[in-house]
Amino acid sequence: MKLRYVAFALLAPIALTGCSRVAARSSFQDGNKAYKEENFKKAIIAYEKALSYDPNMAEARFYLGSSYQALYRPGKETPENKANLDAALTAYKASLDANKADTPNLKSVKANSLAALTGIYSEDPNKNYDEALKYAEQLVAENPNDPKNLFAMANLFEKFEKVDKAEETYKKVVEVNPSDAKACGALAGFFNKPLWEGKSKFDQAIETLQRCATIDPQDPSGFYKVSVFFWDKAYRDPLINDQQKDEYADKGLEAVDKALAIKPDYVDGLVYKGLLLRVKAQVAKNERLRQQYLDQAQTLAKQAKELRLQQAEQSAPAPAPSPAS
Repeated sequence: MKLRYVAFALLAPIALTGCSRVAARSSFQDGNKAYKEENFKKAIIAYEKALSYDPNMAEARFYLGSSYQALYRPGKETPENKANLDAALTAYKASLDANKADTPNLKSVKANSLAALTGIYSEDPNKNYDEALKYAEQLVAENPNDPKNLFAMANLFEKFEKVDKAEETYKKVVEVNPSDAKACGALAGFFNKPLWEGKSKFDQAIETLQRCATIDPQDPSGFYKVSVFFWDKAYRDPLINDQQKDEYADKGLEAVDKALAIKPDYVDGLVYKGLLLRVKAQVAKNERLRQQYLDQAQTLAKQAKELRLQQAEQSAPAPAPSPAS
């Protein structure tokens, strides 16, 4: 009989541990439900309850941090608002400490925690290059060739005006993902920013975008993006003259025509072709030619509008059948 009591005493902690895990998981699921409903205050209560049962639940600590961060409002200087961001930082760091990263899910949670900490330390009021870099380097070390991790590092360098390092990192993303149009487009977008003494590397941006367009020659969006960059330059840059605007508009039209050759009913392509024609009209010296460009632009706008309506009708769900009489 005495041995039976001893055996029960040894089993009791195991049973209690099992019950705690079940309770933790139940509370965690309650937190997830509230989180999806964007009821972050309710989610915080549920995640805190889950952690009272299982303090080492790294996933609950991550979502606790994410809930607090969702309550934070940038620029709002109140003690309560700052406390939300501080609580988010504490939870993310605690998640890293508790995370063994021994399952695919926990590896993902770890990466998300590192990315969140990198982001927080890249912005005011906690902007700190060394802290942000510390977490970004850990993030990249987890998977050196993951585009998301490299983008996080490049974005960090860009925010702290480490332009050369940012360029090097964006180029690395393209190098390790040569067939990824998104990576190629991100490099082009970087070149198009005024990061070099207030100027962009527009020629390199266009060269990169044109290379992007060849990744999938049957995708019209590559050539379309080239036309958007040319329109943006011609329409927005106050430092170029009318002749340059006209030349950029012509190059944009050449690109968008390639997109429309692939997909004639490409609505966005039709819209930007019209916008580029309006730029040409703006700088045209000949009144007749100016009106011709405007008429073409108006025709394209009407065509784009009609196509949008047709496509919306085609994608609309079919009406429910009438009940039998």
